[in-house]
Amino acid sequence: MAAAILALWVVGHMIDALPKGPVRSEVIGLHKAIGVVLLVMAVARLAWRLARPQPPLPASMPAAERLMAAAGHVALYLLMVLIPLDGILLSQSAGREVSVFGLVLPAMVGKDDALKDMLKGGHVAMGWLLALVLAGHVAAAVRHRFILKDEVMARMLPGR
Repeated sequence: MAAAILALWVVGHMIDALPKGPVRSEVIGLHKAIGVVLLVMAVARLAWRLARPQPPLPASMPAAERLMAAAGHVALYLLMVLIPLDGILLSQSAGREVSVFGLVLPAMVGKDDALKDMLKGGHVAMGWLLALVLAGHVAAAVRHRFILKDEVMARMLPGR
């Protein structure tokens, strides 16, 4: 999911540089479709996480670090849900449908330029915020693996 989110983020920043035409329209359509698929995956992942809570962090970890880890995870899940929802509403408020590989999502809002502008700003801002949270998450994992040399990063790997 992280690689797909990163790819969508990069493509999202490249869209404005593409000339209007069929290639740009195709890229935007794929960006929307993959974003919706990632939204479904994020909701499933959140449901799994709620049903199967993660093991507690090591008691040796300072309380401030535990709080930062919890806040970072909440931010990751919120942004993985809010960004694609914002994108869906952004498209619909621009008067464009959102199609996921041929399946058109029902409209939740009508065409509204003021709403579109607000949602576009939110989509961009939340994208940058997600990039910062992901960078912090990766930095924390690397710190635990290579500096602290504890088992925190190993808990994230499959099969643990």
